[in-house]
Amino acid sequence: MPSSPPPPEPAPPPPIDTAWARALRRLLPPGAPLPDEDHLDYSFSVDLPDAPAARGPPSPSAAVPRPLQVPVPVPRHRRRISRLLFRTAPAPPPRCASPSPPSFPDAAPTPTSLSLPTSPPRAPESPSPPPLPQLHPPAPAHGGGGGGRRPACARCGKGGRIAVAMGILGDQRQEECLACGARYCAVCVLRAMGSMPEGRKCVTCIGAPVVDPRRRARLGRGSRLLARVLAPEELRQVMRVERGCAANQVRPDEVVVNGRGLSQGELDLLLGCALPPDRLVPGWYWYDKDSGLWGKEGERPDRIVSSKLSVGGKLQADASNGTTQVFVNGREITKTELRMLKLASVQCLRNTHFWLYDDGSYEEEGQNIIKGNIWQKASTRLIANLFSLPIPPGYSHGFKGHATGDSGRFVPEYLEQKRVQKLLLIGLEGSGSSTIFKQAKFLYGSKFSPGEIHDLKLMIQINVYKYLSTLLEWRECFEDEALKQERELCTIDKAAGETVVAQTRSSLYSLNQRLMQFADWLLEIVALGDLDAFFPAATREYAPIVQEVWKDAAIQATHKRNNEFHFLPDVASYFLDRVVEVSSNEYEPTETDILYAEGINQWNGLSLLEFSLDDRYTFTESYVNKPDDPSMQTKYQLIRINSKGLNGGLRCLEMLEEVRAIIFCISLADYDQMWVQSSGEPFNKMITSRDMFEGLIKHPSFQDTTCVLLLNKYDTFEAKINRVPLTVCDWFADFSPVKPHHTHQSLASHAYYYIALKFKDLYSNIANRKLFVFQTKALERKTVDDAFRYIREVLRWDDVKNSDAFGSVDESLCSMDMSSSS
Repeated sequence: MPSSPPPPEPAPPPPIDTAWARALRRLLPPGAPLPDEDHLDYSFSVDLPDAPAARGPPSPSAAVPRPLQVPVPVPRHRRRISRLLFRTAPAPPPRCASPSPPSFPDAAPTPTSLSLPTSPPRAPESPSPPPLPQLHPPAPAHGGGGGGRRPACARCGKGGRIAVAMGILGDQRQEECLACGARYCAVCVLRAMGSMPEGRKCVTCIGAPVVDPRRRARLGRGSRLLARVLAPEELRQVMRVERGCAANQVRPDEVVVNGRGLSQGELDLLLGCALPPDRLVPGWYWYDKDSGLWGKEGERPDRIVSSKLSVGGKLQADASNGTTQVFVNGREITKTELRMLKLASVQCLRNTHFWLYDDGSYEEEGQNIIKGNIWQKASTRLIANLFSLPIPPGYSHGFKGHATGDSGRFVPEYLEQKRVQKLLLIGLEGSGSSTIFKQAKFLYGSKFSPGEIHDLKLMIQINVYKYLSTLLEWRECFEDEALKQERELCTIDKAAGETVVAQTRSSLYSLNQRLMQFADWLLEIVALGDLDAFFPAATREYAPIVQEVWKDAAIQATHKRNNEFHFLPDVASYFLDRVVEVSSNEYEPTETDILYAEGINQWNGLSLLEFSLDDRYTFTESYVNKPDDPSMQTKYQLIRINSKGLNGGLRCLEMLEEVRAIIFCISLADYDQMWVQSSGEPFNKMITSRDMFEGLIKHPSFQDTTCVLLLNKYDTFEAKINRVPLTVCDWFADFSPVKPHHTHQSLASHAYYYIALKFKDLYSNIANRKLFVFQTKALERKTVDDAFRYIREVLRWDDVKNSDAFGSVDESLCSMDMSSSS
């Protein structure tokens, strides 16, 4: 049966040609059908042709459509936490479009972080991390693109005038790198600049100078973007470092004063004086050393700096391009200066030469008569302000002062580190480090304050009872030992009467009943740790009985054997002999009492002392230029750490930064002493000092720090070495001196050199550098003064060696020969 033909297909509807349809066709892609009015569906799918190969890979924004997102501001504490996470997390693979530093967003990745690769991805060849990519592309030109367009972020590529105007990306104010000029948005600035050790610089620009004058003018000036992403204290720290670090300072060859370029020493002197030129930039300047006037070459003066600075060349007559034929300190002044002098009633005839000094006084050349002071009148200062001429800071607030005052002074941080050198003084308890610290206070003009004297008084009073409790404890031990020996000598077969006499016989170390009650009470307080609660508050009340106990024959016999228990300092008898005087309320410690006091205060903290040595040079006088400005003298900060404050470790030393030298103090007389460590086991004190010294020089913070060893208490060591052999210390077991007949060196001198060489060999094996050794007697002030001057010379030799300004320096000249001096 023949099949019937299929029904004819319905004819397509005629094209809609209405105004609505024509407007809709313009919005839709070519070939897209118009939606049905009854079933509106505005979704569509269009296959786009592949881009030609010649055009390169499209940008991420063109390849992947991204939704419009308004960024939510992240709280400040979340940003700080994210900074820490970014530094410790592993780095993702770099993007193909432009390399960037490792970064980890706070949330999940969005389509905006995708990019189209130019080649198929390859498997990693090794598990090692890739090298750090370049942080930013070449610096964009100033002002961005044409038409006022803001340059995009050098890290994420976002930004631009159009995006900001549309409000799509929110506030996109950018921060500029001071060295290369790369700009970063608020999201990328902390990731690209890190912790900003030199201010607003990229990580790869650390150490690079700031060359652009426009960026140099922004040094130390914060921005709204940094105030938004950093805490206030962090922002202040970054700005302070940005102004003060050495890399951001102007280079000496870029500053020309009076026709001559400056050296590094002259630049340091200029920036570190009392009144430095504010925000010094590279350029040509003139400087009047007598009056302190300072200005740009060919212009009138714009400020006043410290006078009498040895910088630059000789001031020329045409330095400021004056045409008035009136000269001040050899410089022809400008018309503005001449007008100001005439209004100040100064007779300024043609071809007149004046001498102007830094305090404002002036005189005509050749007359030697001071005619007046130009800054003394308020009207003159007002006229100078109207003419924009500088006024000395002492007169700017309506009172007379010196032009070299320090109002508004800022010294770069690297100059402060040069001028204030930190010296760390450390040693085991009883080594004499506290006595050396106190001698330094007496030597260099920093006397003890009334509060420090009061603390020393309380410490001396409580130490008296600690000394007495130590003697009472060992008296019990010696008494038990003596009674035991007596019982062993008695025989059992003796008569009953003789046995009773032996049992009632007292020992040499026995106290009477009244003193025993006080001794038991004091030892009980010490055992409970309540000594500070009773003393020194009750010192005056118990002073008479303490004196009686000290003078008792049993305590005196115990004190004679003090070399057996090694826990009583040598100064105990000095204070116990004067216990009544020391315990009185009217007691004021003398200078000798302060030096003999064991420690500096009752707490185990840091003790600081700032001082400066005078300029009495010894053998380095021909190599060092003496500064003309007294304020540029090198200052030292002596930091003394009590060995008890270390708490069995050296972790607290990590807080100390920029330590210039370590001064380690060791008592020579400790070779036969014992020291109880934290474990409770006694060790030889000299070996304990050696271990502490070894741990200190191995500390990561002091790997490149100069070390000076002070071998203290040579007088006590000299008296002991003839009685107690040095070989009692296991570390010195190989000491066997052979005294030659043609020398007069004593046994103590041989032993001193032997100990010094032992420490030198130890230091050389660990640090591979020279150890400087000096001999001191802490109670003799001259030896302490000589020790600090020796330390100053060591630091200067070290600076000369590092700078290599005079060729190679033979370290042997300043290592062993000088260390033998006393």
